[in-house]
Amino acid sequence: MIVVIPDGWTRYGCSQWVDSPVSGNFEQYVLHDVVAYVDANYRTLQDSASRGVFGFSSGGCGAWNLASRNPGTFGAMAMLSGDSFLDMTHKTFLYDYLDSIWPEAPGGPVEGNDLSQIVYAYSSCYSPNLDNPPFYVDLPVAFPSGELIQQVWDRWLSFDPVVNWRDRLDSLRKLTGILLDVGCNDDYHLQWGHRLLSHRLREAGIAHEASENTGSHGGRSRERYQLTLEWLAQVLERS
Repeated sequence: MIVVIPDGWTRYGCSQWVDSPVSGNFEQYVLHDVVAYVDANYRTLQDSASRGVFGFSSGGCGAWNLASRNPGTFGAMAMLSGDSFLDMTHKTFLYDYLDSIWPEAPGGPVEGNDLSQIVYAYSSCYSPNLDNPPFYVDLPVAFPSGELIQQVWDRWLSFDPVVNWRDRLDSLRKLTGILLDVGCNDDYHLQWGHRLLSHRLREAGIAHEASENTGSHGGRSRERYQLTLEWLAQVLERS
């Protein structure tokens, strides 16, 4: 097995492996730059049935995005503790961030304030706006009222696996393997996103495997990486 680990970090933080005019076209980067380079320089089996993608946390959401949209490139996908069920898990980030700077208005990422980094990183991926300098993002919560701006929040939700699976059923059915793995003590309660997604896929007749471990968010990540590689070795074609 050849394991390729591309860099998905941006100026603000996580890229979520999606295309954005602000943070960069990370989906296209993987599909057209990384895959092409690896196939051109290593002894690969150049077929989607022999190529999988997996990731953890933001990378787990990225793996879902890449495979569920591009089954012609990736034949199997593993989402490990992936961002999901944003209505329950991520909406609180926005208000925690506003609390952390109150009574000041949002003014971009603040050094040493992880919440501000997270909010602007997600916004650069999910709600970029080139007409809104200097940070070129729209935040989903109005200041100072705290009202949720539903139009912006809906843009975030369009990247949520528990929402967008409905539009990707045909692509999901083409995958030879789907693994959802999460810690049942996840610090961000992502186990609920995994549980809901698994439930929805099961209702839709999408074959997949769902597992939970006793870890927190990242507490057993190295172990899960190893088990995922073993799983990929079983579901991908070797010749």
